[in-house]
Amino acid sequence: MKEKKKNPHKTKSISATHKRLSKRVSAKSIEAHAYVRNVSKAHTEADKLGVVAVAGLIMHLRLVSGRGGSLLAEHYTRDLEKALAAADKLKAAGLRPNIVKSGPNYVVYIATTDLLKLAERDDAVRRAVALYLAEKVKNGTPRQREIAEKILQRHPF
Repeated sequence: MKEKKKNPHKTKSISATHKRLSKRVSAKSIEAHAYVRNVSKAHTEADKLGVVAVAGLIMHLRLVSGRGGSLLAEHYTRDLEKALAAADKLKAAGLRPNIVKSGPNYVVYIATTDLLKLAERDDAVRRAVALYLAEKVKNGTPRQREIAEKILQRHPF
């Protein structure tokens, strides 16, 4: 007669396994939430360098690698009505805004010529553009350095 061998690895009930996994997931999500919160605080501090207030809008500066390179001020929104309202605010300020769809976002941007005109009128914008370009010359990629140097040579701030 053969005896039945006992299974040394007892299987746990589904509910016990579920509880164990849910505890593990919730602990990881709490750690991830704390990490995201700390990163976002650091991220907002770093973003202040390339940020400009234009006609009541917060716009971000960005170097674009085109023919000779250019500098744009962009405002991102997910709502088309908000993008059109932002463009109307910029038109009222005497600028020529453009709207482009980029992924899920609408990007309202002003080109280099309008940004330079604005920099001539507003000292805070001029200072922000000069600091942004100086930072890109110092710590940018090789292409960003090249574009920033070209812009600074053409338009000294």
